[in-house]
Amino acid sequence: MRISGRKHAVMMEYVIIAVLVAAAVVVAVIMFGKNVSSEMNVATRSMSDAKGAADYQKNIQTNAVSDIKKAGDHEKSMHNYK
Repeated sequence: MRISGRKHAVMMEYVIIAVLVAAAVVVAVIMFGKNVSSEMNVATRSMSDAKGAADYQKNIQTNAVSDIKKAGDHEKSMHNYK
């Protein structure tokens, strides 16, 4: 009975480690998923069509500037909200 308890304790440690690794993967995907996806799309387009990849990269850069401006405006409006 004592050996069985140790087996379960060790198994629980592995479960905890697996859950922590899964949580780290989820956080990484949330943080970097959009950027990685965009870069993979650029790489895919560059393999199939060089001009299309350049246009897509330029589109991403243009949208990034717009997204940063929108985020800044949103942050300012949240600070003014009371």
